[in-house]
Amino acid sequence: MISYTLLEFDTLDSTSDFLKENHSYFPHMTMIRTNHQEKGRGQFERVWISNKNENIMFSILLKEVDIKRVGNVKLWILESLITFINTYGINCFFKEPNDIYVDDKKLCGILIETQASEDIYDYIVVGVGLNINQEQFDGLPATSFKNILGSKQDLKKLFSKLLSILIKDYERYHI
Repeated sequence: MISYTLLEFDTLDSTSDFLKENHSYFPHMTMIRTNHQEKGRGQFERVWISNKNENIMFSILLKEVDIKRVGNVKLWILESLITFINTYGINCFFKEPNDIYVDDKKLCGILIETQASEDIYDYIVVGVGLNINQEQFDGLPATSFKNILGSKQDLKKLFSKLLSILIKDYERYHI
């Protein structure tokens, strides 16, 4: 089983930005989780708004990955997230380019950012925002575990379960 480093913060501007700015200090499979992002974002610099202590927000740093394997990274993240969500009886689907939906509402966003040198990615940073206990989304078509399941969820317990699925599934994708 692959080893990993997990660092947790109360507040960061962005877990992905933190890893990109500091990637040289951390090993492959470093994960950064925060209770609140002040400048969370998605694709095309879209803002990701998340209430403090209500959702799972984290990023994963992968280093020195062969360029041919980037598709495996996306499959690993997507399939692990869908497996995790399905274990709670939530029927979800992937919507291109980087979201997981339930019916017509966004449950999870994924952002993959890279820096390459020749045929190797110096780093790949995978950011994940998963709506857990937030109920209101300012008119956006989004939902959460709480809205779907009808009860507040334990963030630490859910993140721990998600982390174990990600780690277990990692080896299958030959990253």
